[in-house]
Amino acid sequence: MADTSGAVAVLPYGKKLGYRPGRIPLSDLNWPLGQPARLTGKFLKDLTQDDHLIMYPASTAHIRPSFGTRARVSMMVVEPEALHGRHLEKLKRSHRRFHKVLSSNEPFLNAIPNGVFLPFGTTWVPEWSDLDVTKTRNVSLIASSKRDLQGHVLRHDIVTWAQSEGLALDVMGRGYEPFDRKSDGLAPYRFSVVIENVREPNYFTEKLIDAVLCETVPIYWGCPNIERFMDTSGMIICETAADVEAAVRAANDDVFQTHVPALRAIKERAAHWANLEVRAAQAVLGA
Repeated sequence: MADTSGAVAVLPYGKKLGYRPGRIPLSDLNWPLGQPARLTGKFLKDLTQDDHLIMYPASTAHIRPSFGTRARVSMMVVEPEALHGRHLEKLKRSHRRFHKVLSSNEPFLNAIPNGVFLPFGTTWVPEWSDLDVTKTRNVSLIASSKRDLQGHVLRHDIVTWAQSEGLALDVMGRGYEPFDRKSDGLAPYRFSVVIENVREPNYFTEKLIDAVLCETVPIYWGCPNIERFMDTSGMIICETAADVEAAVRAANDDVFQTHVPALRAIKERAAHWANLEVRAAQAVLGA
């Protein structure tokens, strides 16, 4: 019997629908719950009204005349208001164009009838279950060269402070010492200074998830209500730069051993938050 159940495709981040979206091969899309055999070799125009297409924010999506498909189209806006606030404002008017609008911004969700709560999460260490997490180093900090948002600036401030104090803080990332795999900056370390780009309720990212999956105690500045999503007993929660500095100074094996049992206990929960597109697909299906 042919599979006629609704399928869920995701337009990859950064991929544009273009002028003739119906001609986009379905093989170019992500299929977080699997691509049905009935859609093999087909195009976006071949999706049915029972299927779903999820897209990331795009300015043209608020006004374009057609999405090139009969599928129900949903948008997910998972970045913080500081980055995607303009899309949230536009969606207060354009939300009727979409089946669902996925976001973790609850004031926004309360303003529209078809909003669905979806925290960001994600992971940049997909190989986490096979990693050697033997601890041979003490504290890391991963940073890019960006200085646009509060968290960007705080990361660089902590680096400057640690260097001026002569503290052993291994700084990695595009802004400092590049690495081949992100896990190189986490798995061998007892602690990592994890600073989100902003402090916004319900907003947490791979920065935190990856540390937990690598069994690296996060010295964490970010989501002010992170306890809603994971037990924080295995983390060191910081609200200020002074909190981060104090945690870095105190980081030693005794502190690590105190925190690591609780950290290991939340790995499964962290893994749940790691796959954004699976959760998004389940959300539009109402699972």
